[in-house]
Amino acid sequence: MRPDRRYGFTLLEVLVALAVLALAMAALVRTASQETRSLADERERTLAQWVAANAIAETRLATPLPSSGQRSGEVEMGGRRWRWDLRISLATDDGIRRLDVAVRPLPQRAAQDSQPLLVLSGFVRP
Repeated sequence: MRPDRRYGFTLLEVLVALAVLALAMAALVRTASQETRSLADERERTLAQWVAANAIAETRLATPLPSSGQRSGEVEMGGRRWRWDLRISLATDDGIRRLDVAVRPLPQRAAQDSQPLLVLSGFVRP
């Protein structure tokens, strides 16, 4: 006598399992692509911050210290070209100056009109 039991999965059960697996894999791929994009954006912001910090450091080391006004320049960092715009303004009556640096990646068609990727502020005392 043979028992009337079946071992294994039906076609419907296999299709449902594959559908669940496909949804899970799609969610994982989407998450991985978002993380990759986020990492690339963070790398860009880090490089822009280094460019801005270097511009502030160069201004602090300049002799004589530049008076109020604007300066700009281009530099290569991390295998990319960057444009920085520095605005120097008087912060206090004691002569302390505020340095605001806006950094944009190059090449851009209208680098002056585009929003900066990063703005960093610093202060210097003569």
